[in-house]
Amino acid sequence: MFEGLTEEELVPIITMSRKKTLKDKERLFWEGEEKESFFVLGKGTILISKLSESGDESLINVLGEGEIFPHTGFFHRSPYPGTATAKRDVTVLCIPIEGFERFIREKPELAFKIIQVMNEKIVYLQRKLNEVLSLNVESRLKSTFSYLVDVQGSVIQLTHQELGNIIGASRETVSRQLKKWEHEGFVDVKKDRIIVKQKFDLNN
Repeated sequence: MFEGLTEEELVPIITMSRKKTLKDKERLFWEGEEKESFFVLGKGTILISKLSESGDESLINVLGEGEIFPHTGFFHRSPYPGTATAKRDVTVLCIPIEGFERFIREKPELAFKIIQVMNEKIVYLQRKLNEVLSLNVESRLKSTFSYLVDVQGSVIQLTHQELGNIIGASRETVSRQLKKWEHEGFVDVKKDRIIVKQKFDLNN
C-alpha cells in the first residue's frame, strides 16, 4: 500500500502510528466497535471472525504479515466489520484514521494504491465464495492451504476447527482429510501445527 513512497514521505505515517503487541487469543478489536485505527500486521497471524444470527462465531479470514486491515472504512467511521484475534504472539502498527485522512488529502495519489489493495482482497473473497458454493470439501481445503502457505509459510498454525470454519466443514471432516494427506505425504500433522511438505495441485 505504501509502495513507491520515499522514507521522507513515510515519516508522517510512522510518527502518527504506534506499535501494539498481543498475546495468543487476545482481541485487537471487536465486531461493531467504533473504528478509530486501521492496522499493519508486522508479526504473527490475525484471525477475523463474525457473529452469525444464531450467535455463533464464524472464522472468515486469516491475515498474514504485511497485510493491512480491516479492508473497509479507510475514509469513514463505520464500526469494525468483524472481530480480530491474535493467533500466538502478534505485533501490529496502529494507524489512526483521522491522521491518515489528513495525510491522504496531502498525498491523494496514495488513494489509488488503497483501491488496488482492496480490489485484490475483493477478488480473493469472491473466489473463496465461489469455492464454498461449487467445490467439494477436499478442493476447498486444498485452495485454503494454498492461500495459507502464501500467508503463513509452510507451517500452518491453525486448529482443525478453525480450518473447518474457513471452508464450511466440520472439524471431524477436516481431520479425516488431513490424515489422508498425511498418509500420502502431503502434510505432517502435529499437535499445534500442520507442516505442508508438498505443493497441492489445485487442478486435481
